[in-house]
Amino acid sequence: MEFTDKIKNYMNPTVVYTSESERLADVIFKMSQAKTDMAVVKSNDTLRGIITESDIYYALVHKMFSKEMKKAERDKNIENLTIIDLMRGPPAEKVMASCETLGWHPCVDVFEDDPLENAIIVLQRSGVHHLLVLNNKNEIVGTLSAGDIIKGFRRTQER
Repeated sequence: MEFTDKIKNYMNPTVVYTSESERLADVIFKMSQAKTDMAVVKSNDTLRGIITESDIYYALVHKMFSKEMKKAERDKNIENLTIIDLMRGPPAEKVMASCETLGWHPCVDVFEDDPLENAIIVLQRSGVHHLLVLNNKNEIVGTLSAGDIIKGFRRTQER
């Protein structure tokens, strides 16, 4: 593994898109089918944020242990949750990484031709665990997580 390798050699090129109105169960299924742990949330072609496997888990735990709901209501409600329901939860910023008000490239992103070292620095300094990967036209072409970097390292060791 060379830290000068390009990000595109480590990124996950499969990007799962969802909307705020999509049912959580459907998003989980799409993420599972694509073997990815994050989905990009769009609304009318506007990037709204990302939602990760960890975000979903913590939101479900929050809903599950909510004192306001009885068990039967909770089970029914969890099955029919939508992404926007998770975003409306008390700590919404912990449920979805918001892409509003953060600048030109609002979600934390890197470019596919950047060296891997840049991605590692961005992950470490920003405190996030997932990055959007853009091409030179600022289009999303993949995602990158710490897990993707580790998998890439393992692949280089197997050669």
